[in-house]
Amino acid sequence: MQMFINGRFSGGQAKETIQIINPATEEILDEVPRGTAADANAAVAAARDAFPGWKRTPAWERAGILHEAAEKIKAQEEALARLLTEEEGKPYVENEEEIFWTYDTFHYYAELGRHERGRFLPPGDPDQINFVIKEPYGVAACITPWNYPLLLLAWKLAPALAAGNTVVIKPSEYTPLSTLRLVEIAFDHLPPGVVNVITGYGPEAGEPLVRHPDVPLIAFTGSVETGQRIASLAAPMMKKVHLELGGKDPFVLAPDIVETVGMDTAVSAVAYAGLINAGQVCTSSERIYVHESHFGQFSEELADFVGNLRLGNGLDPQADIGPMIRNQFRKKVEGQLAEAIEAGARVLVGGKRPSDLHQGFF
Repeated sequence: MQMFINGRFSGGQAKETIQIINPATEEILDEVPRGTAADANAAVAAARDAFPGWKRTPAWERAGILHEAAEKIKAQEEALARLLTEEEGKPYVENEEEIFWTYDTFHYYAELGRHERGRFLPPGDPDQINFVIKEPYGVAACITPWNYPLLLLAWKLAPALAAGNTVVIKPSEYTPLSTLRLVEIAFDHLPPGVVNVITGYGPEAGEPLVRHPDVPLIAFTGSVETGQRIASLAAPMMKKVHLELGGKDPFVLAPDIVETVGMDTAVSAVAYAGLINAGQVCTSSERIYVHESHFGQFSEELADFVGNLRLGNGLDPQADIGPMIRNQFRKKVEGQLAEAIEAGARVLVGGKRPSDLHQGFF
């Protein structure tokens, strides 16, 4: 697939391409242009030129456009969920949920943008009227990750459009196909330049967006390291940034909680919180605190529960957990496991690559 700039798909200025791999089969799904700073500049120029007209579009009309986009996404939810599964790896049922959240987000912000423009304040004098008017910034850069490529895009794109901003999207180089497909099916009724997508690597295509003087607003979800880089580049230009970065999330099982919900519920809740999308979620539980009175039973039942989960291609309805997105991330987890064992941890179940899956990053 190609980039989407100023209302049309094109290869832009890219001289090379990036292969998009199915993490469950390691097969090549497609390829996209390896975007450059020139492509980022072209996308920003298109968004900048489209901004005055989009800003003047009445709020009720923008709301209707976003509602229409949501319905187009809903109409293609099966195809989008399948593409997400092939491109990103998590089980199809989890991607069905992501698509629902995605089109629901556009419906929500369509209505919010219809009436949220400002507010009146008590005057200091009877002859005065004090009010606050909210104005769009202009061009917003939306830089999105691979683990929830459409939902995390929707959380940026929908409010930006509802407020009257135009947008340039830079999806992850691992999962650009679903973003391009979403734009193709859901935003063909928007004026050219309001929504643009450039593909490529962060330093080559994303960083030029952050540095661009005509991009006053940056929304990013990803690693702390990249977020720090964006913040350092944006600060001298006083840009507005929204950074959703990695978390360190504990799961606490206090005795009264276990006694209230039951051990079965506690075990399944912990497994879900830690293993959804193969644990590749910024809010996944990374450590669990269990009272010593329940530790033995909890450990045994959690090991049994996890041991019965099935690894497999996300398109297989029998699969509970899909692959990791790439081999380097699998190696990182293996390294963390080795460090834990060296520090005294015991492996109760699993702990190695599955012997029956010879392809994919399981």
